[in-house]
Amino acid sequence: MGKVGEDIARGALADQRAGQTTTALLVLGSILLPLGLLLPALKTTSFGLWSGEHSILGFGWALLQDGEYLLAAAVLGFSVAFPGFKLVWMWRLQFSRTPDAGGRNLRWLERLGKWSMADVLVLALVIFGVRDNLVFAASTLPGVYLFAAATILAMLASGRIISQLNARREAIQVIAT
Repeated sequence: MGKVGEDIARGALADQRAGQTTTALLVLGSILLPLGLLLPALKTTSFGLWSGEHSILGFGWALLQDGEYLLAAAVLGFSVAFPGFKLVWMWRLQFSRTPDAGGRNLRWLERLGKWSMADVLVLALVIFGVRDNLVFAASTLPGVYLFAAATILAMLASGRIISQLNARREAIQVIAT
């Protein structure tokens, strides 16, 4: 195996050419996620008279204060904690110089990837549930789109990290033989 294979096996994913694109996706996703959580995402109107704008984080907090613990746990868990944890996990893998960063960590990332759109689905169900009835109406605001963009960028970065870690494992196997 040549120098390129040894570099793949030893260096961090971020040090590789393909890893630089992944790092850019992670940076953009890490910027958009907090914006999507904090900026107004939902405009509600009651009886056509009173209206308010709510962020995703604010919506989850309001549910918690209203005693809607299960719904609050779903919104805060899938829309705040899960995407944040997944980004932290991907950053960890992206800059790990441990040759075996692929094994167990890769399986965790693949498990997290299976739930990638759950956060957006929970948000969509909440918006759909309160949208346009006789008493209450809801419409989306920029926070929803920033949040969805952050989720999609994280999915793209996750796929790239998985393929890079698989290439690293193959390079390590070739070097070992």
